[in-house]
Amino acid sequence: MSEQQNPELLIVDDDEIYCEVLSRAMTKRGYQVRVALNLDSAEQQAKAHTPPYAIVDLRIDQESGLDAVEKLIVIRPDMRIVILTGFASISTAVHAIKLGATQYLTKPAEVDEIIKAFYPEQQDEPVELSSK
Repeated sequence: MSEQQNPELLIVDDDEIYCEVLSRAMTKRGYQVRVALNLDSAEQQAKAHTPPYAIVDLRIDQESGLDAVEKLIVIRPDMRIVILTGFASISTAVHAIKLGATQYLTKPAEVDEIIKAFYPEQQDEPVELSSK
C-alpha cells in the first residue's frame, strides 16, 4: 500500500453483492472504501472525496466503465484505476490504459492481485534472455 495511512478507495460496480464483498476485503487491508453503483454516483463520490484509488467494472448496468475512467481522471489526474471485467479484450484493455487506467484485470481477480495492480511500477522487471 502507499505511504498514506488508510487511503480512500472508490469501487464502481453495479453488482451490490460483489461491491459488499470487495469492500469488506479492501477495508480489512486498510482502505477507506466508498461504493458507487453507477457513473453519476461515482462522479459525485470522486468530486466529494478525490480518492487516490478506484476499482471500476467495465460494464456498469448499461454504462461503460471506460466513461467512468475518463470522468475520474478529470477529477483526479493521478488516480490509480484498476478496471475489472468478465469480458476481456485486448482492444478494450489498450483503450482503458490510454484513457488513464493503471491496470486491466479479468474477473474473478483476487484482492491481493487488485492491490498489486495499483502499483505496476513495483512489478518484477522482465528478465532479458541472453542470445549467447
